[in-house]
Amino acid sequence: MKFKDKAVIVTGAGSGNGRSIALRFMEEGAKVVVADLNLNGANETISLAGEGSTAIAVKADVTNKAEVEAMVAAAVEAFGTLDILVNNAGIVAFTEFLELSEEEWDKVHNVNLKAPFLCSQAAAKAMISNETKGRIVNITSVEAHRIVSSSGHCQPHYNSSKGGLNLLTKAVALELAPYGITVNAVAPGVVETPFTAGGLKNPEVREWVLDRIPVGRIASPFDIANAVLFLASQESEYITGSTVFVDGGWTIH
Repeated sequence: MKFKDKAVIVTGAGSGNGRSIALRFMEEGAKVVVADLNLNGANETISLAGEGSTAIAVKADVTNKAEVEAMVAAAVEAFGTLDILVNNAGIVAFTEFLELSEEEWDKVHNVNLKAPFLCSQAAAKAMISNETKGRIVNITSVEAHRIVSSSGHCQPHYNSSKGGLNLLTKAVALELAPYGITVNAVAPGVVETPFTAGGLKNPEVREWVLDRIPVGRIASPFDIANAVLFLASQESEYITGSTVFVDGGWTIH
């Protein structure tokens, strides 16, 4: 078990990619804080884990500094340390630029960019305090690097929030390198999740997506999880400030 007894926090782990990431860590022996705003979803994730898995569910609004600090404290209290943070929690909203409200802009940036800042800062302080050569992995998106739209409309608030997260990844990686903490990102393409299920049921949308994926299939959440586990592993200790694209070749198409 590659992550036996490692203490991990995965945010947004009550469904989708976050759920698969948390389950993969548990499969590899990690002790996992399954954090989500939806506590029922977090508990459901834990219920899907294999026998003998160790995990706790924590309800946390990751845009709130006090709740983030409580989440990190819960991990340290339960497991004695914190080795890995996965900033997975994120939201997307499909609103055209000319109709985009200030409130929606702020909400998307708070979850997608402010939250990883808050979580990474709190986690890094815990790692440094415990002299842990930790790992931080951020979930960005191919849409941080190119505009993706099957409708002709863009998502400027989502694009900019994920683009900002890419630069945050690099900046924090540089600052935390002297402590032996690496900071990297995974940029998924289109993934089969409950969130994308509605759109992908439309044959025209599915065909549009598949036409842009050279490997010929849409990702599963476990494709994303496997990349995260690599960046959190000992084998990746010389990689920091990097982004791994898990998109089936979308960005080279």
